[in-house]
Amino acid sequence: MRIKKNWSFLIVVVLGISCSSQKSVQIAAADQPELLEKNGWEIDTLRRDIIWYKFSSSTDKEFAGQNVNVISFNPNVKLGRAVLEYKKEKDSLSAFADRISGAIAGINATYFIEKKDSAEYMHLRLKGKDIQKVKVSKNSIYWWKHQGMMTFNDEGTKFSIEFSPENFSAIKASNIMTGAPMLIDNFKPVGLTFADTTLLKLDLKTLHYEHYLKHQGVRHPRTAIAVTKEGSLLLVTVDGRNDKAKGMSAKELTVFLHRYFNPKSAMNIDGGGSTMMWVKGQPNNGIVNYPTDNKKFDHYGQRKVETVLFIK
Repeated sequence: MRIKKNWSFLIVVVLGISCSSQKSVQIAAADQPELLEKNGWEIDTLRRDIIWYKFSSSTDKEFAGQNVNVISFNPNVKLGRAVLEYKKEKDSLSAFADRISGAIAGINATYFIEKKDSAEYMHLRLKGKDIQKVKVSKNSIYWWKHQGMMTFNDEGTKFSIEFSPENFSAIKASNIMTGAPMLIDNFKPVGLTFADTTLLKLDLKTLHYEHYLKHQGVRHPRTAIAVTKEGSLLLVTVDGRNDKAKGMSAKELTVFLHRYFNPKSAMNIDGGGSTMMWVKGQPNNGIVNYPTDNKKFDHYGQRKVETVLFIK
């Protein structure tokens, strides 16, 4: 009888440990933004709170010929933080990475503010200090370039992406970075209609380069940020301007993010030749996408930028 009781006790203990272990695995998995579809993706864990997703497909009906990198940062694990840095003199993304202690991964951030023709269409606030304020009128060609904003705390662990207000002084957040266009707002794919040129009988070549239809209605390399329902931050780069990487319009990027991640919110930021992603320990100075400033499909065409967003 004693032996049977002891074995019963051991079985209960083992089952208890097994159930507890399964719960732990489920909780850990739930903490991560899970891909809704895994075909075409490679997944690499950089750290327990940082996942690197890589997409490339030659057969997908919607996104064949695309090359996409996504870094997912889960602040709920409490291992790291996001940092936004600005440098007036501009520098390459890999040079920024060398100066940011503990950097794991990062992307170029938002549109340039140090430009003679467009210096006042952005709002940038860091640690409570407004470095740049929006001053352009609604009639400006640049009216749309601050349509959205990301706000976050000084700890770099809580993020929000939403439509920008008319008056930024009403926003109490310590850190603000604007961008455009908004792609997803409270799970609604608002980017589907922002610059949809599908039925337009219009020669886009006749428009000013910064016209929102020409800028966002055609395919280019793209950089975007998103926030998931669970509070994770996604850093996204889409390569383009090459036969091996077509690039996306704002509408296509909205569809892509909605299909694969279904984030709560997402915003396009500076793309084109500025699109870059860096990952610690990778070859080619850590640049893992294909920047286009050298007009070659390699990892060496970095553009010097003013703002970067890193996870450390």
